[in-house]
Formats: sequence, C-alpha cells, structure tokens
Amino acid sequence: MGMQGLFVNLGLPEKISGDISMFLILSVVSVGLGMYIGRFRLVNVLINIYIAVALLGVIPAKWLSSSGVLPAIFFLAAVIFLTIIGDYLFDIHISNTVPGGFFWRLFVMSFLEMGLVFSIIISHLPKKIVLQYISESSSGYFSSPYAQIFWMVLPLVFLLFLSKKSK
Repeated sequence: MGMQGLFVNLGLPEKISGDISMFLILSVVSVGLGMYIGRFRLVNVLINIYIAVALLGVIPAKWLSSSGVLPAIFFLAAVIFLTIIGDYLFDIHISNTVPGGFFWRLFVMSFLEMGLVFSIIISHLPKKIVLQYISESSSGYFSSPYAQIFWMVLPLVFLLFLSKKSK
C-alpha cells in the first residue's frame, strides 16, 4: 500500500490523497535538497533553473518533439549540468592582470548581454513592427530559432572562459 492508499484508508477522497502525498514527497525532497546543497548554493540552483527554462524556451519545438518526456529530460539535464559548472559561471572576476584585458572582456560580456536582450525583445515583437526599423537579415540574426539559441548560450560559454578569482 502506497502513501496515497494510506490516506484513502483514513477516509480522504482519492484525489485529495494523491495531492497530499505529492505535497509530502515534495516537502521531504525539498528539505533534503536544501540540506544537501546548502543555503548559498540554493541561489545558484535557482538561477540555473531560470537559465534552463530560458534555454528550453528558445529551442525549436521540433527538436524536442520526438518524445513527450524529452523537454522534461532536457530541463533536468540542463539544471544538473549548470549546477555542476556553477562555480565557473557565477564566481567570476574580470581581472586587470593583462594590459587591455579588462576592457575587452568587459566589452565582450556587455555586447553578449545586450545581444541577448535585443534577441529577446525582437523575438517578442511582431515581425511587421521590427521590419520597419531593421532589415530582414538583421532581424534573422537575432530572432531566428538558431539565433535565439546562439544569443542564449554564447554569454554562458564566455563566462566559462573568464578568469576566476583565486580562492
């Protein structure tokens, strides 16, 4: 007899028993995860969840449509991968040890972030409005499915190559 059966035997309706079981399992897993990861890494995991949702949002649906569970598997894999490499992504120190190194890193990171913002804005505007201000090819550089993936992933890849401050 599972947890849901236990609640049904106590006289609760089956649907409510399932909801209570799910809530209890979620609570136990949450407490376990919080104790395992720790309070400081929980913020990084939260950011990783947002990044994984954003990545999932820009991947063309046809890439993940071969299986109904593929988007969920991709999401979990992305969160786990980002959490594993989290120290390389979020403990960034743009050092000034190389002459001129600080400014080119600052410029590249700023450019990639603004490209991402521009890509998000253009992809959410009606194409008719966008094409009043920029050419169709320029629009494609920011709003095509491949471009959205490019602008979403490239800043993260660049973060991996920035120097970390020594611990």
